[in-house]
Amino acid sequence: MARTIIDVHSHIGTTITSGVGQDVATWLKGMDVAGIGQSIISTAAGGMQAGGLADTRAMNDIIAGAVRQYPDRFPIGLAGIEVRHGEAGHAEVRRALGELGLKGMVFHATFEGFTVDSPAFHAVLAAAGGKQALILLHSTPDGRANPTAIAAVAAKFPNLTIMLGHAVFTEGQRQQAVDALKAHSNLLLDLAYQDDPATTEFFVKGVGADRVFYGSDAPYFEPAKVIASIDKADISAADRDKILSGNAQRLIAQFS
Repeated sequence: MARTIIDVHSHIGTTITSGVGQDVATWLKGMDVAGIGQSIISTAAGGMQAGGLADTRAMNDIIAGAVRQYPDRFPIGLAGIEVRHGEAGHAEVRRALGELGLKGMVFHATFEGFTVDSPAFHAVLAAAGGKQALILLHSTPDGRANPTAIAAVAAKFPNLTIMLGHAVFTEGQRQQAVDALKAHSNLLLDLAYQDDPATTEFFVKGVGADRVFYGSDAPYFEPAKVIASIDKADISAADRDKILSGNAQRLIAQFS
């Protein structure tokens, strides 16, 4: 019997800083190649903004359309919101979580030019109006969005479930992530953008497998490499199953 794999960190669209991107059809094929049954999709950070809010709205419409067309493959979609759009962006939060039926938002502080402790970012999160929402927040090793800074956001917004995206780049960042998860029950983390089995082992030992998720950061990292690193990690079969799909199944049910 084929095993179930769910990717909690994948993107549709193109990041202009690198020119890397993918559309919905390309990601569906990529999922099939990697043996991924379902994925949580979000807009690619740092996409085109020549049209400002109109560009953001267009990408969120694409995410919502993919979720409607392929609910068995894309059970959750996350909206991209530009902090720089101010109150216009707050209106897009309400449209995305209401009219479009998306379940949360995605942010990349480096590509989008803000820090997670800024009042402007907090105002965007507050625009959710206290709704339960899933936030994919790309973690950085620096103060712009490191796990310690994100932990303060988790404390201020207990209605939000925050996924630390790829908190894996330095030893300090990884330890901050463990400390943050221990202190805040609404924080989770994914294993995206790395291929070292020791990373999975470190987080399972530090916080337990229940809060560690498989994610790839496709198309910016090869999904199969992350899967292989989890397979090679010295962890129990039960913990491996949780990371590859079990935890994600619970998360999806939480927001269904």
